Amino acid sequence: MGQGATASRIRAFLNRAARLTTWPSLRLSIVSRLSIAVGAVVILALSANLLLDQGMRILRVQNAASMARAASAALTANPHSFPIARAATARDSSGAVLAQLAENLERQRAASDALIAALNNYASATQSRAASGQDSVQMQWHSAADALEHASSAYLTAVGSHSIAAERIVHRLHAYQTLAEQWVQLADARRDALISYDTHADAIDHRTKTALDGAWTIFGRVLARRSLMQVRAAIDVVRQQFSMLQAADVADGASLTALADGEEAFGSTLDKYAGSLKRSEGADWEAQTRADLAAMSAARKRLAQIEPQRRDDAQQLSTQSAAIAGFVLARRADLVSRVARRMAVVAPAATGRPLTAAPARIMRPAAAPAVALIPSVAAAPPAAATPAAAKQTAATHSASIQSAPPPAVLTPPPSRAAAETAVGPPLLDRAASRARVLMAWISVLVLGLLSAICLLTVRSIVLPIRRMLGATRRLAAGEVDTRVPRGGIRELDDLSVAFNQMAEQLASAQQLALSYQQQLEAKVEERTRQLQELAAHDPLTRLPNRRQLFALLDTAIEQARQTQRYVGVFFLDIDNFKNINDSLGHAFGDAVLMSISQRLADVAGPFGFAARLGGDEFTVIFPSAGSVEDIRTAGEALVRAFQVPLVVHHRDLIVSVSVGASIYPDHERDGEALLRAADAALFHAKALGRSQLALFTPDLLQLASAKFRTEQGLRRAIERGEFELLFQPEISLEQQDTALVEALIRWRLPDGRYALPGEFLSVAEESGLILEVTDWVLRTAIEAAARWHYGPWPEARVAVNVSPRLLLDDRFVDLVLRLLEEFRLPARCVEIELTETVLQTGPATIETLRCLRSHGVAIALDDFGTGYSSLASLEKLPLSRIKLDQSLIASIDTSARSAAIARAIIGLCHGLGLEMTAEGIERPEQLPLLLGQRSMYLQGFLFSPPVSRDELLPVMRTLPQRLRAMSLAAENTRKGAVTVLPSATLPPSVPRVSSG
Repeated sequence: MGQGATASRIRAFLNRAARLTTWPSLRLSIVSRLSIAVGAVVILALSANLLLDQGMRILRVQNAASMARAASAALTANPHSFPIARAATARDSSGAVLAQLAENLERQRAASDALIAALNNYASATQSRAASGQDSVQMQWHSAADALEHASSAYLTAVGSHSIAAERIVHRLHAYQTLAEQWVQLADARRDALISYDTHADAIDHRTKTALDGAWTIFGRVLARRSLMQVRAAIDVVRQQFSMLQAADVADGASLTALADGEEAFGSTLDKYAGSLKRSEGADWEAQTRADLAAMSAARKRLAQIEPQRRDDAQQLSTQSAAIAGFVLARRADLVSRVARRMAVVAPAATGRPLTAAPARIMRPAAAPAVALIPSVAAAPPAAATPAAAKQTAATHSASIQSAPPPAVLTPPPSRAAAETAVGPPLLDRAASRARVLMAWISVLVLGLLSAICLLTVRSIVLPIRRMLGATRRLAAGEVDTRVPRGGIRELDDLSVAFNQMAEQLASAQQLALSYQQQLEAKVEERTRQLQELAAHDPLTRLPNRRQLFALLDTAIEQARQTQRYVGVFFLDIDNFKNINDSLGHAFGDAVLMSISQRLADVAGPFGFAARLGGDEFTVIFPSAGSVEDIRTAGEALVRAFQVPLVVHHRDLIVSVSVGASIYPDHERDGEALLRAADAALFHAKALGRSQLALFTPDLLQLASAKFRTEQGLRRAIERGEFELLFQPEISLEQQDTALVEALIRWRLPDGRYALPGEFLSVAEESGLILEVTDWVLRTAIEAAARWHYGPWPEARVAVNVSPRLLLDDRFVDLVLRLLEEFRLPARCVEIELTETVLQTGPATIETLRCLRSHGVAIALDDFGTGYSSLASLEKLPLSRIKLDQSLIASIDTSARSAAIARAIIGLCHGLGLEMTAEGIERPEQLPLLLGQRSMYLQGFLFSPPVSRDELLPVMRTLPQRLRAMSLAAENTRKGAVTVLPSATLPPSVPRVSSG
């Protein structure tokens, strides 16, 4: 009746709650719904706890009364069954206690096994360490000590670090390790003593043997040979006794005594033959032998001190090791006994069955692992280390385990029927039944309320969310007019409003995005076309660029390979295009490049196409040529096409081009190689005089390769200091003495050969290394001049050849002045030599020369009479000296024209007040025309080759006498006399070559 009414009330409550939640005007949020549910659950839980607490009080009172009556009846029937009855009340917790006991026992057993194993390992490692002092054995010993420490820490954790047993095991392990370290130190000391003894004994034996061998060959007296033989025999006895002692692990008193007797006998032998040994072998020999004998005696005494302590320590180690193992095993056996007694009480309560004996796994201890003891070094091992003692220890442990009193046999508790009879009416069951029914109704009520709240909440959330998801999918599919119906909890209703607003904004934004997208696509298409154009064409000339060139060239090569035709590659460079940029500006230069590209396209159109590599470098490809002559004709047409002026910005401009050509398959077979070959041919065309066509030949690549090797060698030479500076005197005819010296650079190659300036200076000019080379030459020459000026040659003057390119550097004048100041050298001691190519560098270089001349530095014009020689250079340049080129002086005695030109130049220089130097004088026949000239200086191998700085002054001392002799010989030659002139002697390090 009561249960049906309660169920009806619950259904009515749920219906009212459903109507409330679905009322349109009542919009509860999810927080409100969950708060109502949580409040209801809390109220029901408190009510259930109050009811349960009241019922448990009644049950405890009734249960106490029942147990009192049952205990009284059981005690009357069987006085020994009371512990069993009490254990039955703790049955619920006794199983956990039993498991905890078993776990503690297992943990301590594992820890004790690990400790004994670590102890065995440490004992074995200690034995190995005592026997050897190697690093690997030392590391194994320390590792064993660390393992023992870790095992002892684990064991202390298992048994309790604050127990008495823990303090004992820590103390014993510390004492054991200290004793092991002491024993190892004694073993090391013993080993050192044995080594010392053996070393000194070997020294005596070697010394005696050497002396004995010498005695047989040098000394003729019998007394000397007999004394050495006695000494040799005595030391052999000592070494034999030491070998026996060394072979034994234990040095007992008898062995040490025998060794001491041998040493005494050896000392007596030395005393007996001391005089003879000193006379035959020397006092030092006899003193060294006695010193070695004393060292042997000291080593033996150390052995006598070490051995007893070593034996005692070994015995103590064995005893302590056995004691530690026995203590650990005894501790574990005691623990097993206590656990067994505890389980005798706990196990019946956990299982509900009588316990007649402890479980076999708990009562029987694990087998004790064997303990490795340190072997004794004494004759008999200690008692604790013998097998009998070990058996006795194990037996004692087993007896201690088995001697524990067996647990008492417990009687079973009375049956349930007897207990209920003793208690009386089943009041307990009725109270428990009522409590279960009450708790069941409370549980049903709580579950029903929670289910209703959850269903209503889920419905209020799931339905709006489903509508929201559907609308989101339609919106994502492009239906921008999608809207979400309102409803559900407050948060979701607000979300629906926000979603509808977002959908409206998306609809308007979509229209705007479509218009933007169309504009963007149009721009992207235009930019893509432009980028494709830029990727394949040069932005200035609209010709194919380098990337497009190689693509087209590879295609042409492949087609020519299939059709067995030729491909011509022309590499073009605009001659002196830099002058156009410098004089007319880069904008005009770009216009010129555009005109050139247009003309190239027009000329190459009938047979191929043109491309621009960069700068003023162009390429023309002849993709399908029938013969090599066709390619040559096309190249000549390219050169002739630029003989017609270009019209740029209404100005006629004549521009020439140099063309290098390579041919597939005659020269190379891939695009990169063909272009490289054409580039090499282009350099050859420029060398031919520009506005030329040059076909590739293999020699051009070899020349380029040699030039590259020279450039790389120059870079290494600068880093390694492979340059040397030689000096060649210039002799004054008037003063009959050396007026100045010319500094000439030489490159000492790795093979020992000296390279002349003509072999590498042109490469240095092209690569830009000439600046570093000239800087080194200037510094070295000025330093040498300063040494001479402040030393044996105060009037020293040094002429240095300088590249015209260096004069374009604004820092050149500062460099020269700074070097002069650094070495405190007057400016008059330095002369700068230049060639007439300086006129090609412009007026700026002439201004630089005037600045140097204003500071007192002399300027000389080298190689005058050849090349670009002109009288205008004598007027423009601030010169102080003219050097007649050696090609003019070489034929001055054999060519009337050369003699006439030389006389004219000499007269011109006299009129201008310039000094002159005649270079390349190598024969006496060249002197007559030059003798008697004023301000004339002579230079050449006839007087002296270029020599090093240290060799210069001795050579200069002989030059006046040689010049006078040569002058006299020249006068005699004109009169018909014959005189043999002395020739200059070359230093062995300098080859007889031109002084250039």
